[in-house]
Amino acid sequence: MQRDFYRYVAVLAGISILTMYVEMVVLPSLPKIEKQFDITEAESSWILSSETLAGMVFAPLLGKLADTRGRKNILMYILIVYTISVSFTSFAPNFSLLLLARTVQGLGLSINPLSYTLLREKLSDRELPIAQGIIASTFAVGAAIALPIGSYIAQFFSWEVAYQTAIPFLIIVSIIAYKVLPSSSYLNKGSKIDIMGLFLLSLGFLVFGIGVTEAPNWGWTSIPFILTLIISFISLFMFVRHIGKVSTPLIDPEDFKNPNIAVPLLSSFVTGFGLFLTFQSLIFLFELPKPVGYGMTIFETGLTLAPIALVMLVGGPLFGKLVQVIGYKKIIISTSVLSLITILILASVVTLDISVDELMTILIFTLLFVAGMNVTRVTLLVASSSKRRMATITGTNTAMRLMGNAIGPIVAGSLEDTFKTPLLVYMYNQIPIFTFIPSRYSFEYSFFIAAITVLAVIILATKIKEIMPTNEIKLSGQ
Repeated sequence: MQRDFYRYVAVLAGISILTMYVEMVVLPSLPKIEKQFDITEAESSWILSSETLAGMVFAPLLGKLADTRGRKNILMYILIVYTISVSFTSFAPNFSLLLLARTVQGLGLSINPLSYTLLREKLSDRELPIAQGIIASTFAVGAAIALPIGSYIAQFFSWEVAYQTAIPFLIIVSIIAYKVLPSSSYLNKGSKIDIMGLFLLSLGFLVFGIGVTEAPNWGWTSIPFILTLIISFISLFMFVRHIGKVSTPLIDPEDFKNPNIAVPLLSSFVTGFGLFLTFQSLIFLFELPKPVGYGMTIFETGLTLAPIALVMLVGGPLFGKLVQVIGYKKIIISTSVLSLITILILASVVTLDISVDELMTILIFTLLFVAGMNVTRVTLLVASSSKRRMATITGTNTAMRLMGNAIGPIVAGSLEDTFKTPLLVYMYNQIPIFTFIPSRYSFEYSFFIAAITVLAVIILATKIKEIMPTNEIKLSGQ
C-alpha cells in the first residue's frame, strides 16, 4: 500500500465515523423523543426520514457540484454546514424546529459518496476495494460508539447532550481534512444542475411520505390517502419523462443501460428501504413495555444493538477482500440469499415468545450478510464508473439509497400506528384504563416487507456482468 492510502483512508474514515455516530445516536432515543414532543409513532419516523429525504435531494446536487467545483471543496463546505446543523438539532425547542435542523443535517449523508470518489481518483484499482470496504465499515464503527456510549449519555443526561459531544470532534476532523486531503484532478465544468428534476423527485417522495404517515388516521382506503398516492405517482411519472428530455438530468437514464451501474443503483433503493424499516422496528420492539416489547431502557437498547455494529465492522473489509478473489456478482447474490433467509426467520419468530439473545443471534447473521451486500454493491458501482462522472453517479447512488431510507421508517411507523394492541395501565374505581401500543404483528409485517426488498436485489443481481476488481472497466462513450 502507498503512503497516501493510509493518510486519505484514515482522514475519510474519521469523518465517516463521526457522521455515523451523529446519525446513530438518535436511534435508541426515538421513543423518548416521541414522548418529549407528544407525537405518534408515524410522526416520529420523520426524525429519520426528514434527514434522509433531504439527503436524497442534496446527494445528486452535491455530486454535480463536486464534479464541477472539486470534490475536496464541496466536502469542506458540507462539513461546515453539517457541524452547524448538528448544533441546532441539539438545541431544538420543538418538533418542527427539530425536523428543520435534521433536514439541513441531510447534507452529511453526501460525505461517504464523496469519500468514495476521492479514493477512486487517487488510489489504484487494487487498493480501491480495500479502502472502500474500510469506509463502508465505518458505519459500524460509528454505530459501535454511538449505541453504547451515546445511549448511556442519552439515558443519564439527555439525547441533546449525546449530540453535542460530537461537535468538537467534527471541528477537529474538518481542520485535518483541509490540511491532508488532495484537490481534485478531474473537473467537469460543463455540468449543469437539474432543478426541475430535483423538484419533481422531492415532491413525489414527500407527498408519498405524508400520505403513508397520515394513513392510520385517514384510513388506508380513504380519499385523502388515495389522492396523495395519485399526486405522488404523477410527480414521479413527470420526473421520469423529464430526465429523458434534458441534456443534464438529475438521474441520467443512460446510466441504467449498463447493468453493472443499473443494478447497484436500483439495489441501493430496495436495500435502503429494507434496512431503515428494520432499524425503526427494532428500536420500538426493544423499548415497548412487556409483553409486546422487551421493556428496555435507552441504554439497554444501545448495549443490545452494539454487537450488530461490530459484526458489520468485520463484514465490510472481509467482503471487500473476497471480491478480489470471487468477484462481484457471486458475492452480491450469495449474501443477498443468506440475508433473505435470515430476515424470513426473523419475521417468522418475532410474534413468538423469543428471547433477546435468540433474536440478536438472527440479527447478527442478517446484518453480516447485509454488510457484504452493501460494500460489494458500492465497490462495483464505483469500479464501473468513469473518473469524469463518478461523483455524479455515486451521488445518484446515494439518492437512490436515501429514497429507500426515507420511505422505510415511514412505512414502519405507519404499520406501528395501524396495528395496535391494548395494554392495561391501571385500574380506576375498578374500571380498567388501557393505552394502545404497536402490536407484534406490525413488526412481523415490517420484516416480511424487508424480505421482499432483498428478494428484489437477488433478481436484479442476476443481470450483473461478472468482472474482477483488477480489470479496468470501460463504459460506452468514455
